[in-house]
Amino acid sequence: MASLLATIRGLLAYTIWADRQLLADVEALPHEDLVRDTGTSFGSVLGTMVHILGAEQLWLSRCLGVPLSRIPSVEEVGTAEQLRESFEDLWPQLEVFLASLTEDQLERDFSWANLAGESHTAPFRQVLLHVVNHSTYHRGQVVSQLRQLGRTPPSTDLVHWRGAV
Repeated sequence: MASLLATIRGLLAYTIWADRQLLADVEALPHEDLVRDTGTSFGSVLGTMVHILGAEQLWLSRCLGVPLSRIPSVEEVGTAEQLRESFEDLWPQLEVFLASLTEDQLERDFSWANLAGESHTAPFRQVLLHVVNHSTYHRGQVVSQLRQLGRTPPSTDLVHWRGAV
């Protein structure tokens, strides 16, 4: 059986893979479809993808001890090209973080302040699992948005990933 560390590393690596799969389809959208309001939580495909990006950036920054004071807006990441560049900046940082994780870290409590300044504490392993779950949830929204736009999205289910969890 895989250790907790190997499982969490695998799930975070899966998150990077799934983001890449979905981003490839998102990039193929005409700009008008990318920004079209689909009536969802973050308005458009771009809005939802920027939310995924921002959340992953925010949690990584917290884990590294240099929390962001805000996340990027749709206006700042206004095109598929800018979205790709932002993810490509994030992924290597996340991979270095994954490589540095230890079993001991996973057993410790982790404290952070949210963007409203409220303090929270949870087991570090739970925080990292939240990052995976949050991104998976919102990628599912993007899949639905792509279907609304007449597209056939890629399958990013965990069983299609070739890594190990």
